[in-house]
Amino acid sequence: MLVQFYNVSKVYPNGVKALNDISLKVDRGEFIFLMGSSGAGKSTLVKMLFREEVPTRGQIFVASRSIVRMKRSEVPQLRRNMGIVFQDFKLLENKTIAENIAFAMKVVGSKSKDIRPRVTEVIQMVGLKGKENSFPGQLSGGEQQRVGIARAIVNRPLLLIADEPSGNLDMDTARDIMDLLYDINRKGTTVVMATHAWELVKNARKRVVTLEAGRILSDIYSPESL
Repeated sequence: MLVQFYNVSKVYPNGVKALNDISLKVDRGEFIFLMGSSGAGKSTLVKMLFREEVPTRGQIFVASRSIVRMKRSEVPQLRRNMGIVFQDFKLLENKTIAENIAFAMKVVGSKSKDIRPRVTEVIQMVGLKGKENSFPGQLSGGEQQRVGIARAIVNRPLLLIADEPSGNLDMDTARDIMDLLYDINRKGTTVVMATHAWELVKNARKRVVTLEAGRILSDIYSPESL
């Protein structure tokens, strides 16, 4: 078991109840969609995985370590085992594609001799060979998201967290990005993806956890049969 939520609730200081008694388990190697309308609790749940938020009540374990009891000084080590893909890419505009990806390795202390071959490998993996020296502003939205994915997987994370990764993309480009995420998952990385794009989910033959008003409304595998 890679991720475990036990009776997790989250109430923000302004009184908003984002999550209400959530219990959820994610096995190693799974691909899970988190679905729900705006305000359902998807983003809060995702942020708890990499400890940007902590629960008001309940317990969360990632790779058998308690997120709740974790010291602040231990959070960077937790995040080294994770890759995060954002809706708005969050690329460094003044760095090339290769430099953006390499930066993720430098941050965790990778040796210089290991960085170049690994960056080359993931650039090829995400279909951006030949774009190494381009800057983010020279790429399409889909290409920028591929850079974001390459950066997220370059350190070989146990868990890839994707928060609305297709939200700023047209449907054809979004499907290409999904194919890339499926391929990464097939190679052994656990993927948790928050989305509201049912068109991408309905034929995916993956587990779908639907949130509503901070609760789990349904937890279904292979929803195309519905």
